[in-house]
Amino acid sequence: MKVKTEEREGLFKALTVEVEGGLVRDALDEIYEKLRQNVEIQGFRKGTAPLWLIRAKYRDYIREEVGKKVANQTLESAIKESQLTPVADVYLEKVDLEEKEGKLTYTVSFEVPPQFELKDVENLEVEIPKVEFSDELVRKKIEQLREDHALWEPVEDRGVEKGDLVTIEYEVEEIKEEGEGEKVSGETSGIVGQNMFREELEKAMVGRKAGEEVELKNLPLFDQEGKEIGRANIRVKIKEVKEKVLPEIGDEFARELGYQNWEEAEKKIEEEVRRDLDRVRRSMVESAVAEKLISLHDVEVPRTLLHREISMMIENRVRELQQFGLDTRYLDYRAMAQEFLPRAEANIKLRYILDKYAKEKGIEVTEEDIERQIKELAEQMNTTKEEVRDYFEKEKLMDVVRSDALRRKALEDIVSRVKVVEKETKEEEDKDEGGS
Repeated sequence: MKVKTEEREGLFKALTVEVEGGLVRDALDEIYEKLRQNVEIQGFRKGTAPLWLIRAKYRDYIREEVGKKVANQTLESAIKESQLTPVADVYLEKVDLEEKEGKLTYTVSFEVPPQFELKDVENLEVEIPKVEFSDELVRKKIEQLREDHALWEPVEDRGVEKGDLVTIEYEVEEIKEEGEGEKVSGETSGIVGQNMFREELEKAMVGRKAGEEVELKNLPLFDQEGKEIGRANIRVKIKEVKEKVLPEIGDEFARELGYQNWEEAEKKIEEEVRRDLDRVRRSMVESAVAEKLISLHDVEVPRTLLHREISMMIENRVRELQQFGLDTRYLDYRAMAQEFLPRAEANIKLRYILDKYAKEKGIEVTEEDIERQIKELAEQMNTTKEEVRDYFEKEKLMDVVRSDALRRKALEDIVSRVKVVEKETKEEEDKDEGGS
């Protein structure tokens, strides 16, 4: 086996692998026998067609199938010989078959991890807003609770505004060059301004009242990868418009929160805010350190990983919307992809930086670290540790848990070494000046 490495654009590499001998001939014999027994060629009974005729009729298919089979058997060794590490999918690009010589050459491409130098991260200085207990924090917590317990109430005296929950009846007609396109109709709901509707549709609906109709023609349709897959005409009737109404502060709201009266509720909320201060501060420091690490390092992001990360984020968003009973077939996936792009890039860069730091510092994951990771996942998923572990073991995803635990340990190690400067916010400065 001969292996040749080729540089490609960005982080892509290509391997051209030449294989000859028994491996190729065995693959050919297997494909020919499969074709001989299964294909029907006019003038011959199944299983009796001559080899030369099968070869002539199915030449491209034979080359592709033999290429896949030989590549599956030799690719791992070829990659090992090249001393390269694919970060994601490996693409089979080309197969050349010289049947008489029993020789096959195939080319694959893939991306490799970015190369970068780890900066001095042990003497970092980060700034965070000064975190002290204040009545403002209590007020923000109360407002968040009001948001969490808000109700949606119908409005009829005004048009659609950003933030409204709108229920629509829709009809989507696919545009085809010839004949009638497929028609799909249904009902769905979504909050205006949160990428639950197409941007064009939201713009058209704003200002329209319940009962009014909107028609959009020749709109492009996109798949989850942001590629255009067709065009359609969309007709929409606004069935209902609702606005978010926050509960009034008082005893009734307190009882909704599980307390006897508002005095008790306010006291308990204040206690909770005080308990949360350390967690909030720690989260702010970790976020500031992560941002600093990303800004310090020039890390090229593999496009295949970026695509996978964005797709995963879109799938999570779609799943959340589906849990609310929303029809997600006509979401603006391209807008969502653009929305998630900066965060997806940051996530991938941070992983590479933390992996490199952990390797250089000899940080290792213990069973206790993994147990802590599983415990927190169980709390997030509202299930037991046992169920989480069983799931990840069954799906063969424990390496993902282990990697996340390692990165967390690396980040905590960096955080323990940084100098944290707490700066007063402008609000605090204005307050201090007003009181002096």
